[in-house]
Amino acid sequence: MLTTKPIRVFFKYAIPSILGLLAISSAGIIDGYFVGNYVGPTALAAMNMSYPIITIIIGFSFMFAVGSSVICGKLMGENNLKEANNIFSKSIIFIIFSSILLALLLYFNLDNIFSLFNAKEDLKNLTVTYLSIIIFFIPILMVAIVLDFFVRVDEQPNLAFLALVSSAIANIVLDYIFIVEYDLGIQAAAYATGISQVLIFFILFPYFLSKKSSFSFIKPYGNFSSIFKAMKNGSSEFINESSAGITVIIFNYIMLQNFGTFGVTAYTIIGYFITVSMMINFAIADSMQPVISKNFGALNYQRIDQFLKIASIFLISIAVVLVTFILSYPDVLIEFFLEGEHKKDIENLTLQFIYYSWPAFLFSGINILITSYFTSIQKPFYSIIIAISRSFIFPISLIIILPIYIGNIGIFVTLALSEFFTFLIAIYLFLKKREKMPTSLITN
Repeated sequence: MLTTKPIRVFFKYAIPSILGLLAISSAGIIDGYFVGNYVGPTALAAMNMSYPIITIIIGFSFMFAVGSSVICGKLMGENNLKEANNIFSKSIIFIIFSSILLALLLYFNLDNIFSLFNAKEDLKNLTVTYLSIIIFFIPILMVAIVLDFFVRVDEQPNLAFLALVSSAIANIVLDYIFIVEYDLGIQAAAYATGISQVLIFFILFPYFLSKKSSFSFIKPYGNFSSIFKAMKNGSSEFINESSAGITVIIFNYIMLQNFGTFGVTAYTIIGYFITVSMMINFAIADSMQPVISKNFGALNYQRIDQFLKIASIFLISIAVVLVTFILSYPDVLIEFFLEGEHKKDIENLTLQFIYYSWPAFLFSGINILITSYFTSIQKPFYSIIIAISRSFIFPISLIIILPIYIGNIGIFVTLALSEFFTFLIAIYLFLKKREKMPTSLITN
C-alpha cells in the first residue's frame, strides 16, 4: 500500500471489492427474480418494504466496521500494531453484544413498525414474515461485515472477495432449491439470504486465528472511548445506509398513495439497477479506505491524491457505461422481473423512473468517493454533511415539494436532482479541505 505504484494498488483492491459487492448485489437481484416470477409482485413489493430496516442494520455495521478499521489502518501506517490489535479486539466484542441487542429489539417490534404504513394487510404480513426470518441472522451478519473490513486493512482483498462470492453463489442455489423446487414462498428468499450470509463469517473468521493475520484477539486494555471515536468516524456510512432506508420508506409511501402496490413494485425494479450502480461506487470507495488511511498515517499525501484521481476516472467511466446500457435496453431490466397480467402497468411506471432518474448515476460515484475520503482521513463532519445531503435532506425535501408543482414527474426526478445538488456541496467541501492540506497532496 505504501510503496507500490498507485495504479497497481488501486486495481489490487478495487477489482476484488467490485466483483465481491456485485456478486452480493446480483444475489439480491436473483432474489427479486425468483420472488417476482415464482411468488408474485406483492411479495416483491414486500421485499422492498423490508429494505429500510435492513439498511439501518447494514448502516450500523458499516459505521462501526469502517470507523474502527480506518483507525487501525492509520495505526498500522504508524507501525503501532499493539494498539491496532486492542481496537480490533474491542470492536469484535462490541459488535457481538450490540448486534444481539438490535436483533431482539427489532424482532419484538416488527408488527408495530409496519402498522405505521398505510399498506394492505397482505403486503404488511408478507413484509413481517420476511423480516422476522432475516433478523434471526443479524448478529452473525454484522460480525461478518466487521471482519470483512479488517481483512481488507490487513491487505487480503482476495479473501474478502472469496467470502462475498461464495455467499452470493450459495444464495442463488438456495433460492432455486427453496423457491422453485420446494415452493416455500417469500420465507424461502429470507432463509436463502440468511444462510448465505453466515457463510461469509465462516470463511473470514479462521483467517484471524491464523499466523497470516496481522490482527490477533487480545485482552482489551484501557477504556472504550476508541469505540465511540470509531462510531463517530464511521457515522457517515451509517447515514448513507440508514438515511437511504428512510428515503425508501418515504418513496414507498408516496408510491403507495399515488400508484398503489404496483408503484412500489416499479420502484423496486429500478431500485435493483440503482443497487448495482451503488455497489460499484461503494466498492471502489470502500476499497480505497484502507489504502488512504494507511498512507495518511505514513504521511504519504501525494499518493493519496493519485489514488483519488484514479478512482474518480474509473467511477465516471463506469457511470457512463451503465447509463448507456439502461437507456438503450430498459426493457431487459423489466422483462427479467415481471410476468403476469399486471406487467404492462408496472412496466410503464418503471420506464418513467428510468428516463427521469438516470442522471443520478453520473454524480453519485464522486459523492460517495469524497465521503469515503473524508472518513479515511478522519474528518467525519464533512463526511456527514455529504452523506446526509444525498441520502436524506435532498431526497425527502424534493419528493415532498416537487410533486406539488410538477406532479408525478417530481417523484421521478428527485433522485437525479438530489445527487446533483449533493455533488455541488461535495466538490466545494473537497476543494476547501485541499487548501488546508500539505502542498504535497495537491501537486503531482
